[in-house]
Amino acid sequence: MDTIGALLKSLVDAIATLIPSIVTPDWAALIRLLPLFVLPLVALWLLTTGGMWSLVGVTKRGGRITVATEPPTPAQRDANGAALFPPGRPYDVATGLIYPAGSSRSADGAALLLACPSCGAVRLAELVACAGCGLEMRYRTAVKVERPKGPPPGGAARA
Repeated sequence: MDTIGALLKSLVDAIATLIPSIVTPDWAALIRLLPLFVLPLVALWLLTTGGMWSLVGVTKRGGRITVATEPPTPAQRDANGAALFPPGRPYDVATGLIYPAGSSRSADGAALLLACPSCGAVRLAELVACAGCGLEMRYRTAVKVERPKGPPPGGAARA
């Protein structure tokens, strides 16, 4: 019985030394373990949201962007048959065509001319400012966005 009593006493002593370590843990060690619990949660959240946005990007049908190009138009003619070119629009004297605003070269690569709308001086269309009055004419390339007309053929619309 004496050995059983000694075993019980050693068991009670072991439990008595174990309880304070459970009740009052080593906070520094637990804080060092905190990233091991937080990092997987953050990674899971990033993968989930990134996966959703990737799925939306792949399945959503966006618009198609094209450069709006209009063909050159023939210039009006006067009674003598000479071409009448409007001021502020690039034109080609050799072909008698008026090009869209912002064009600087014809279809065959020739430099276009432009009559200043302010003073009427003729200059190259690729120049920005008029040499006569200093008027600056800058044009941006027109962009046309074509959106899908409706649901895809053969079924209902996809979200």
